[in-house]
Amino acid sequence: MIAPNERLSPQQTRRVGYFVFHQDRWWLVNESLPDLMDVSSKAQIAIGSKIELADGKQILLSREEGGRLLVVQMVECT
Repeated sequence: MIAPNERLSPQQTRRVGYFVFHQDRWWLVNESLPDLMDVSSKAQIAIGSKIELADGKQILLSREEGGRLLVVQMVECT
């Protein structure tokens, strides 16, 4: 339930994950989200694990009220 703004504390602005391109695939690496989940398979993505990003993939960041759902859109650039 935290909205991005200039008054956030350092704790609220710390990185919780990162994206990496490895072996021609994009991945999201979970650094500190205990509830990260692949919605389609209902699989938990443990801290320290990664999930492959694919077009249409749905990833739940938190099960708490106000938790955000990511919907991945992959665009091919030429």
